[in-house]
Amino acid sequence: MARKNEQLPDVKFSSIAVLIDAENVDRQKIESILAKLGQLGTITTKRVYGDWSQEKLQTWKDVVSICALRTMHHFVHSKQKNTSDIALVIDAMDLLHTGIYDAFAIVSSDGDFSNLAVRIRNEDKVVIGVGQNKTNYNFVSICNIFINQDKLASSVDTANPMRLKNKVETLNSKMAEKDKTIKAQAAKMKEKNKAMSDLRKELSTVKKELRAATGGTKKLESQLAKLQKNNESLKKKVEVAKARLTAKTTKKFIDLLLNAISGEEIGENKYPLDIIGKKIREENPTFRPSDYGFPTLSKLLASTPGVKVTTEQNRVLFSMSNDLAKLN
Repeated sequence: MARKNEQLPDVKFSSIAVLIDAENVDRQKIESILAKLGQLGTITTKRVYGDWSQEKLQTWKDVVSICALRTMHHFVHSKQKNTSDIALVIDAMDLLHTGIYDAFAIVSSDGDFSNLAVRIRNEDKVVIGVGQNKTNYNFVSICNIFINQDKLASSVDTANPMRLKNKVETLNSKMAEKDKTIKAQAAKMKEKNKAMSDLRKELSTVKKELRAATGGTKKLESQLAKLQKNNESLKKKVEVAKARLTAKTTKKFIDLLLNAISGEEIGENKYPLDIIGKKIREENPTFRPSDYGFPTLSKLLASTPGVKVTTEQNRVLFSMSNDLAKLN
């Protein structure tokens, strides 16, 4: 049998029974306590005792789930007697008599478990006590090993409903924003399709008018002039729309590019294409050069005003004009 309160860093117990008094332990320390006990050997039983109908124990729900604890429910029938403590002692005796456990961890700051610790040690089993600074010295001294839970870190409540709710709201917000962008793009495409449809209708009308222009050369010239005027007007509209779309698309790509080159300069105003391309895709997973009308990123860069693509020592680099670089 180990000496009183002796630390056993080299001992690995094959089977540890962990019995937790929910009334006398900080639930926020449970994950750290189990992790500490796990360093001593294999935990095969984890039970927590209390009157789970009491409101003050409702905060244990998340901890019980995360740590896979088996809850042992016992109603408190009298203020003078703690039925949960008695149930813990009875279960400890039952587990002791199975003979399969070589260590028992009693997680409580209640000194009333001293006699239980003595009984377990009499069977040549190791008793590991886990309690607060205020734990009765008699119980501490009887334990082979005592772990001060006040020295352990509190666990982060990863299953906090509010945190999960906030995470869901954040994801919903991002999805709504993405959906808004997709709808905006669809609306623009619809406008373009309508413009093309209107153009086809107008051309069809002009052709009909041309075919009907059989009233002489003067009338035919008038119809041709009108057709030319309409074609010029439509051409200008298409060019203006295309110029606006190109300018907007170019600005969007330059914003992505300026954000990606930060801290990646390998020479005077020189940047590696492979690294910058990787950063752009990591920060913008939906980015595709084809969306800008080019098959590769290098060709897209080469077409961007103020950007020059070169090759040095088998590595593709690019540089930017001073005016463009100043935007970074």
